[in-house]
Amino acid sequence: MARKPNGATTQKSMVEAAINELGWKAGPKELQPVIKEKFQVDLPTAIISNYKSVLKKASGKGGKPKGKPGPKPGAKAARTGALEFTDLQAVRGLVDKLGAEQVKKLVDVATMFA
Repeated sequence: MARKPNGATTQKSMVEAAINELGWKAGPKELQPVIKEKFQVDLPTAIISNYKSVLKKASGKGGKPKGKPGPKPGAKAARTGALEFTDLQAVRGLVDKLGAEQVKKLVDVATMFA
């Protein structure tokens, strides 16, 4: 158990001891009374939650896998190849704006680059 220079147990160690007793599925509100009983410290649930996250990530049981970045904020989901209603709306908008013949020509030109 980690101790501060003055001999006191660290908050992280307190949370770790409570998790070892109750398991990872225990929430901060369940861990709080165990910490209070064992260490006579009333640790706020926000701090317990934070240390639980830190410990979980360090143990490899949680957190984002390294080397596999998630999607960027605002990124669209990957296309499945299936036609969606929004695609039909876009085509309809082009037909209304340019006319059917112009859209056909546009598609012909676009297929040259596909």
